Amino acid sequence: MTATVVADARMLAYPIMGIGRYAFELLKRLVGTRGVHWVLLSARPIPPETKDKFSGSVEWIEGDGASRAELWTQRAAARELRHRPFATFLGLSNSLPLLGPGRTTYTLVIYDLCFLTVPALTHPRDLIKGYALTLPSLWKADRILAISPEVESELYRYVRRTRGRTWTLPPGGTQLTPRTQVPYEERRGFVTVGAHRRKNTGLLLEAYGSLPSAVRGRHPLCLLARGMPSALAHRVTDLGLEGQVRLIADASDAELGKLYTECLAVVYPSAYEGLGLPVAEAMLAGTPSIVPARSPMARFLAGAGLVIHPLKVDTLTGAMGTLASDRIAWEECARATEDASRIISWDRVAEAAGAALGLS
Repeated sequence: MTATVVADARMLAYPIMGIGRYAFELLKRLVGTRGVHWVLLSARPIPPETKDKFSGSVEWIEGDGASRAELWTQRAAARELRHRPFATFLGLSNSLPLLGPGRTTYTLVIYDLCFLTVPALTHPRDLIKGYALTLPSLWKADRILAISPEVESELYRYVRRTRGRTWTLPPGGTQLTPRTQVPYEERRGFVTVGAHRRKNTGLLLEAYGSLPSAVRGRHPLCLLARGMPSALAHRVTDLGLEGQVRLIADASDAELGKLYTECLAVVYPSAYEGLGLPVAEAMLAGTPSIVPARSPMARFLAGAGLVIHPLKVDTLTGAMGTLASDRIAWEECARATEDASRIISWDRVAEAAGAALGLS
């Protein structure tokens, strides 16, 4: 008998970055599971080139983008599940269909709990969704898939009823470019990804501005994000860093991979992360990273970069200065990326998720 999984695939309709990449890579592997029919829901049309990357028994149900994504998904998921009484639902956007039929088995992937852990650094829209949708979904879920041990610990701390229903997935990451060891002397610049408040871009800009002008002249800072807040450009101007900081919105995988391969380091001073995909991607490209202590990135970095504590302007400036001036330190970190990145695997993520879903 063929099993059926109905999945919230709305993130496939947007640029594949961040948790959108996580959902894409996980779904792409799960959809190929033999003996499983997949019904993928999206409130907006999904680009044909994205659909082409999926093989297996797949049924696409899409809206025209005119309705709010969450409202459309809640209605469409409940409708499809009523017509498929033995289906499993997979939530990939921090929510489940709250009015879906009780006989369905519900699985929810949790990327982070920022609305509970760092509410002051969370966008009001995400706070509302967290309390109105994610929290009730955590109570409703039969299975919860945490993307890191840190997220699992937070679940047990803030939502104790999740004990006994939670599985922890191994770290995933995408190799956007072949691993090529560009020599230290040919490396240029620092790279960071994301512009949300919790990413600490303000602190990073101050730390970068504190570097000697000669270092900044040789190593510009590239800041990539899906959409770019206008306040960020104003902050760059206020700090006198025009020409030294590049703001890049919606970079392609090819652009991002090239930057990972050619930069000196990825700097990721986020105040809170569920996993930290840019650090995993940098490791797979053979590039060191700078991350804060007590973060998921510090756990899996394993010598492939510098871990800073406390997370302040001077410690961040010092770490960037070290990698910009100490070739031996940089080469030790770069060598460590090969061994450290062996644990980064989307195939292992999909295998663990498939086992939790009962598909393997």
